[in-house]
Amino acid sequence: MHQDELATLIRWCDEGCGHFELSLPMVGQTVAFTAIPADRGAPAVTERMAQTLRETLALGHDDLLKIEALLWEECRFAFETGDYGIDVRPEETRVDAHLRAFELAGPRDALRKAQLLQVYIHDDSVSRFVCLETDTVSGNRICVIIKNGRIVDFDDSATLLNWFENEDRYAHKRRQVILSGNFVAASVEIGSFATTP
Repeated sequence: MHQDELATLIRWCDEGCGHFELSLPMVGQTVAFTAIPADRGAPAVTERMAQTLRETLALGHDDLLKIEALLWEECRFAFETGDYGIDVRPEETRVDAHLRAFELAGPRDALRKAQLLQVYIHDDSVSRFVCLETDTVSGNRICVIIKNGRIVDFDDSATLLNWFENEDRYAHKRRQVILSGNFVAASVEIGSFATTP
């Protein structure tokens, strides 16, 4: 999609964001898009915004498999760290019990039971970021992060994208710290993670 085509499609709201709907081939459905311009005072479609959209529309099956793996990681992390009131049988781990209760046999189920809510195109960062806002099978709302046309990680839906400018897997690294139980020691290496919810 070219810049002028996007300009005819987009509707600007009072907050300075652009809204439109478009079919996303990777998921085979029409989804809501929100474009966040670099200058909220003068909303306009830029060539960079159009390029980011083209990259997103070009995502294919291999990219969907990466998202599937991230959603699988998300549910396993949620089940390891959250309390969903699931009784753990003697032969089960905590995660196994949750996978049984949520009827998840593998990554494909994590993808199948997730819901893509909206696609955010960010024109206000150094890198070309896109967030796929998604409700997961574990009941969390996350952002699957696309950076310069590549699926890189996921984080909470209110994540700060500048964390990912220099570290594609920034949130993954934070999750590993939590799972290791070495939060305090590792927070120095990670930086602002110690003050992050």
